[in-house]
Amino acid sequence: MADLPPGVFRVCGKYRLRKKIGSGSFGEFLHNLYLQHSVYKPTTLYIGEVYYAVNVLTGEGIAVKMESLDVDNPKLSYEWKVYKSLGGGLGIPQVSWFGAERGYRAMTMNLLGPSLEDLLDVCNRKFSLKTVLMLADQLVSSINIPFLVLGVSALKLI
Repeated sequence: MADLPPGVFRVCGKYRLRKKIGSGSFGEFLHNLYLQHSVYKPTTLYIGEVYYAVNVLTGEGIAVKMESLDVDNPKLSYEWKVYKSLGGGLGIPQVSWFGAERGYRAMTMNLLGPSLEDLLDVCNRKFSLKTVLMLADQLVSSINIPFLVLGVSALKLI
């Protein structure tokens, strides 16, 4: 998926894309090797990207995650269902719309703040022990299942 022109592309009729703000494990994979006719050849596979968008009526900023309609294994609709079931808990974006726009699947969600990658850059690419423990505490706190129910084997994984 090439970068979409800023200020031109609209999603859900009211969100105008402004700039690309990310991609990740769900996102852009470049120069992956695939076996085609018994020969490995480099190819580009675009699965999804995240854009900052603005509501043209209210000026509210949101995030829009997009993937091409012609990907082999679409994942955005499943992600939409997972986010809806989690209901916008701590650290989980609240999703508001999912649909197709001009050759793309798109999902709108609220902005949560800086990514872990952004925080890592601020910390000179190295988290302190305190930061790691605080992140772990937030992660564990966001799980609604008490550890006593999980048992000892789950505690060994942490």
